[in-house]
Amino acid sequence: MVANCDRNGPLTRRVLIAVSAFAIAFSLQAAAQSTSAADNSPNGRTFSSSTAYQAYLSTEALLGGGSSAEPSASASPQYGGNRSTAYPRYESRMSHVAFEAGGGFTSPIGNDTHGYDTYGYNAGAGAGWNFSKKFGALFEYQYNRNKIPGATIAAVGAQGGNINTHLFMFNPVYYFYSRKGTGAYVVGGAGYSRKVTNFTDLQSVQECYYFCYYGYAPVTVDHFSSNQAAADGGLGVFFKAFGPDSRAKLFAEARYVWVDSPKPTQTTNGEGTEGLIPVTFGIRF
Repeated sequence: MVANCDRNGPLTRRVLIAVSAFAIAFSLQAAAQSTSAADNSPNGRTFSSSTAYQAYLSTEALLGGGSSAEPSASASPQYGGNRSTAYPRYESRMSHVAFEAGGGFTSPIGNDTHGYDTYGYNAGAGAGWNFSKKFGALFEYQYNRNKIPGATIAAVGAQGGNINTHLFMFNPVYYFYSRKGTGAYVVGGAGYSRKVTNFTDLQSVQECYYFCYYGYAPVTVDHFSSNQAAADGGLGVFFKAFGPDSRAKLFAEARYVWVDSPKPTQTTNGEGTEGLIPVTFGIRF
């Protein structure tokens, strides 16, 4: 039996192991440099460095704190960032639609050609569009009913009478003051009026439905009317009684209304121009 003793074997193995370790270390260094170059390249699409993932998964980055990056000035805010500047304070277009209704009392303003009206009442409604929280426009209808003074009725020879003024107006509204659910506004515009004057007498009447009623009621014995231009303007205050975020506003306002009704002549009836101050209480959305 002959033993094979190769003294060069252990030395050869040590050399091979050293070369392999050097090759592995060189490969790892080359791979690390390649990853760093890909991260720093403007067109690089590989983002696999452990540092990037740690920054991405860090608690401060997820919660928005501790980041040194400045927010982008061109980023659009959420929930309506692209809303038109014509509607800066509203969440939807339906919030621009305006409605109102109200009623109150009406005081006449005497002038050189008018002496027919006494105190009466008014009622009306309107709809329109709110361009912003400060400015809107309304199409309004208002009915004013006033009595006729007793001296005028006696001069005509009637027993009673009334004046009915129908107003169809276009009125812009500007809210010049608003604070903590209260505020004030101005309103004014122009439009069309129909004025009807009635003289009445008490006459016996008979009305039968399920049973017959006999009695006296005012019956129109004479009347005249005119269709003319009209203008108005006034001040109002409002209160958001249903909360500061509610669109509903309780309002109280006083206006001056001018009606260009004709003067009386030898051939036509008339009272001349009419001036009224309707004081109205209502609700507006």
